[in-house]
Amino acid sequence: MKIIRIIPKTNLSTYLRSDTLWGNLVYAYKLLYGEIALENLLESYLNNKIPFVVSSIFPFEIIKNGSDQIVYYFPKPLLGGESIKAESPEDMTIMKDFKSIKFIEQRIFEEYLNGNLNDKSLFDRFKLYRIEENKKKEEQDENIIKYNKFRYLKDIKSTYNLHNSIDRMSGTTLESEGRGQIYWEDEFVLGDGMGLFFLAEVSELNVFESLLRLLSHIGIGGNRSIGKGSFDFQIEDFSFNSPSINNGYISLSLYHPRKEELEILASENTNLFYDISTRIGFVGKDFNSVAQEKNPVNCFIEGSTFFVKEKLKGCLVKTAKINQQKDVYSNYLFFGVKCNLR
Repeated sequence: MKIIRIIPKTNLSTYLRSDTLWGNLVYAYKLLYGEIALENLLESYLNNKIPFVVSSIFPFEIIKNGSDQIVYYFPKPLLGGESIKAESPEDMTIMKDFKSIKFIEQRIFEEYLNGNLNDKSLFDRFKLYRIEENKKKEEQDENIIKYNKFRYLKDIKSTYNLHNSIDRMSGTTLESEGRGQIYWEDEFVLGDGMGLFFLAEVSELNVFESLLRLLSHIGIGGNRSIGKGSFDFQIEDFSFNSPSINNGYISLSLYHPRKEELEILASENTNLFYDISTRIGFVGKDFNSVAQEKNPVNCFIEGSTFFVKEKLKGCLVKTAKINQQKDVYSNYLFFGVKCNLR
């Protein structure tokens, strides 16, 4: 398994979940190797010979404490577990903050993987150190804070950027009904010491690196034509501290089951905890076609947990046709990590 760290040079216009990330990589493959090579690549996927599979993108943080330490954040696993009860108004406030946590540091994520934590036990730790931190400095027990505190993120922050539509004939702001056409778009902003990463399983690393190298120059995600999405990247080997014996898998990608998998997941003998996202995208000028909306796809989101022994696979989903001739596929292959959940 490889970890790819992305250090953006500009703001990103698109939050890169696994389907969008894969689409950008495949687009780079087409630019580098041509249309026929792209068709062969897709044929490999459809024949279960997977050239590469990727997770969604998640944040990382560089902690400066003498030597730079990189902290990777993963989605907090979705679990049913025991219900968390508030015993006071203070508990209600703490519970609200806890439920807003989206990403947890790798150390805590691996405790979930190995069955040492569930939502209730993590909330208990969260509550202990929050209560202790709210005390006066001289009354605080540093050992309680040190043992129970953990790093987390509620979300990747976004900001709004003002744009104006340009009249290509005059070079001035496009007007409609006597008014200039101004609009807002959101962009994802990372603070100091922050970056993004994703995980990948790759059959040909040199080819995969070439795709990233091209995207790092031309940009990844939306608004590449106005300079958004350029980045530097680093690739390293990566592994989790995961259990040797597992009772399930946690997804780190968007996932759409194959037909046979759907039958397993629908069985009353299979436990799963999940949320569903409906993905709708566009295919357009990158493939020499008039922009058109893709068919919607329902998929399990990152952090969904499946109590199955065998690793899930997922599939590519046919979501559009280019000029009524060529099929367009979106990626919902499963990228997950084995776990032994409580």
